[in-house]
Amino acid sequence: MATNTTRRATAQVSTDLLKGSIRFFTIVLMVTAAAAPLVVVSTYIPISFANGAGMSTALTYVAATLILLVFAVGFAQMAKRITAAGAFYNYTTQGLGRPIGLGAGWTVMLAYSMIVPAISGGFGYFMSAMLANYFGWAVPWWVCSVAGVILMFVISYFKVTLTGKILGVALGLEVLVVFIVATAVVVQGGAQGQMPEAFNPAGWLAAPAIGIGFFFAFWSWIGFETTAIYGEETTDPKQSVPRATYIAVITLGVFYSFAAYAGIVGFGDQTMEQAGTLVGDYYFVLADMYTWHFMRVLMDFLVITGFFACAFAFHNNASRYFFSMGRDRILPAALGRTHDKHKSPYVANGVQAAIAIIVILLFALGGADPLLQLGGWLPIFCTAGVVFVQLLVSLAVIFYFNRVGRSGPGATWKTLVAPAIGVVAQAIVLVLLVVYIPFLAGADVVVVNLIPLYVLLIALAGVVYALYLRKRRPEQYARIGKIYDEEEFPDALDATVGGESPARP
Repeated sequence: MATNTTRRATAQVSTDLLKGSIRFFTIVLMVTAAAAPLVVVSTYIPISFANGAGMSTALTYVAATLILLVFAVGFAQMAKRITAAGAFYNYTTQGLGRPIGLGAGWTVMLAYSMIVPAISGGFGYFMSAMLANYFGWAVPWWVCSVAGVILMFVISYFKVTLTGKILGVALGLEVLVVFIVATAVVVQGGAQGQMPEAFNPAGWLAAPAIGIGFFFAFWSWIGFETTAIYGEETTDPKQSVPRATYIAVITLGVFYSFAAYAGIVGFGDQTMEQAGTLVGDYYFVLADMYTWHFMRVLMDFLVITGFFACAFAFHNNASRYFFSMGRDRILPAALGRTHDKHKSPYVANGVQAAIAIIVILLFALGGADPLLQLGGWLPIFCTAGVVFVQLLVSLAVIFYFNRVGRSGPGATWKTLVAPAIGVVAQAIVLVLLVVYIPFLAGADVVVVNLIPLYVLLIALAGVVYALYLRKRRPEQYARIGKIYDEEEFPDALDATVGGESPARP
C-alpha cells in the first residue's frame, strides 16, 4: 500500500517546464541581458584598453564577433534538430557520446554557476557605493550581493515570463544610454577626430596583452547559448533559437565594437593612459565630457540594474543545467522538479542561489575585493570553461552530422567547414587565455594560475563518472543527455550516440 502511494506521489511530481511561454523577442532579451552591455562597457572594455588589446580593443571585438558567428553556424544546425534545456550538454552528448557529454555538461554547469557570485560581487560593490553616495547609508558590499541573490531566487520562483519582462526593461535603458553616449562622442569627433587606425590588425602587435583582450571579448559574450537553454519553453524553438542566436551575436558584436571605438575616439592617443587611471569611471567621464551630467547620474543607477540583470540571467541559466542533470537523474532527482503552477525549476533555482550565497560569503570572510578578486578571478574560470565546451560543441556538430548525414543547401559549410574553423579559432583563444592568465592575476597567485587544470579536472570527473555509471548503473547511464522534446527529427533519435543506443525518453 505504501509502495503504491509512493508511486502515485512520484508520478504527480512535475518535471515539465512551461512550454510555449517564451516568444522570440524574449529570448533575444535574455541573451542580451546575460551579456550585460553596460557592465561590459563600463568595466571590461576600459580594462582591455589599459591592460589587454589596447588601441585594438574595437578590432578585437570585431574578431570575436566573427569567431562566434562561425561557431553559431554549427550551433544553429544542432538547435534545429535538438531542443533541450541542457543545450551544450545535450549537443555534446549527441555528437561525442555520453561520457564526453557529461564532462562538458558538468564543466559548463559549474562555469555558469560561478558567474552568478562573480557578477553579484560587482552588483554589491556598486549598490553599496550608490547607497553611500546618494543616501549616506554604509552597507557592506556582501550584504547587497546576498540580498540581490535572494531577490533573484524569489523572482525566478515564478513564471519565466516575469524574468523576461524584468530583463527587458533594464536592458532597454542600458542600451539606450550607452548608445547615446557613444554616438555623442563619435559625432563630436572626440579628442582628435576619427581614428580608423583602431581597426588596423597591425595594432595587435603593440597591444599590452592581446590574450587578455580576447579574454574580455569572449567574457562579454558568455551566455549567448541562452537561446537554446530556453528551447523547451519557447514557441517554435526550431526556428526561434537559431534566429535569436544570430541576431544576438551580431547585435552585441556591433554594439560592443561601436562602444569600444567611441571609447578610443573619446580620449584619442591618451586612451590607454586614461583607462589605466579611470578604469570603471572611464565611460562615466566620457558621458560628462560629451553629453549632459544627468546621463552620468542615470548611468550610476543603470550599472546596478545591469549587474543585477546579468547575474539574474546566469542564475536562470545555471539553474536549468542543474534542472537538466536532475531530470536525467545524474544529480539528485529533486533538482529536476518544476513548480506545479509556475512550471519553474524552483528546486534548482534554490540550490543555485545557495551556492552563490556561500561563494560570496567565503570571499567576504577572506577579505577579498568584490571586483578584483570575486569579480576578476571567477570570470577567468568561467570563460575558460565555456570556451572549452564551445570547442567540444563544434566537434560534436561535425561528428553528429557525420553520423546522421548531410543534406540541403550549404550543408557541408554549416556542419563541417564552419564548425572546424570554430574548433581552431576557439583553441587559439584558449591558448592565449592560458598564456596570459599570470599577466591578469599575477604570477604568484597559484590558485588562479591553476584554473586551466580545474577546468580539465571537472571535465575529466564527468567522463569518469559516466564510465562508472555505464559499468555499474546502465539504466542511469542511458539517461545522460536524454532528449525530452517529442518533435525531434527521427534521425536524431534513431542514430547512435557515440556508437551506443541513443539517449531517448
